[in-house]
Amino acid sequence: MRIYVNEIKINDNQIKCYTDQPTEGLEPAEHMIVDSDNHAFVYMLDSGEQYHYLLFVEETWSMIHEHFDKEVIVNDHLVLTSFKEEMEFLLDNIADNHNYGKAFVASVEEAFELNKAE
Repeated sequence: MRIYVNEIKINDNQIKCYTDQPTEGLEPAEHMIVDSDNHAFVYMLDSGEQYHYLLFVEETWSMIHEHFDKEVIVNDHLVLTSFKEEMEFLLDNIADNHNYGKAFVASVEEAFELNKAE
């Protein structure tokens, strides 16, 4: 199942995400992938029987970037463990790597201010 983050609220030390589908019964799988065709970062959730895909679409990226060091919580109960480490790994791999598609790479580089030192 694809679950979309459709609202983000920020407090002192948390990024609170709210979704279009319930997330009760799901556990963090501590792994992320990308959906470069649909410009989304995907956090894997495990129901015990199958994986569900939590999608952070392009419209959410600026808030994630601005508050990158904060804990990510979904629907007030689900802490996305290893989110920062997984995002850092993906961002490092995406920068200048057009295997993801030029449009996706350009969007990620702009939103997360990659390659600014050059």
